[in-house]
Amino acid sequence: MANLSEESKERIVKLLDTSKTIAHYCWIPFVIYLGWKNTDAKPNLINLLSPFPAM
Repeated sequence: MANLSEESKERIVKLLDTSKTIAHYCWIPFVIYLGWKNTDAKPNLINLLSPFPAM
């Protein structure tokens, strides 16, 4: 294993924490976007995010 300085270890930990936070908060919007992108009839944003069914 490579010997890392304390500063390098802290940067790696901070990078991993930041990536974990980004993945946590962006996962659901990403899945919604993929579902919207892959449909033939693309609903508008209001219908997509509304809890009520589209009429």
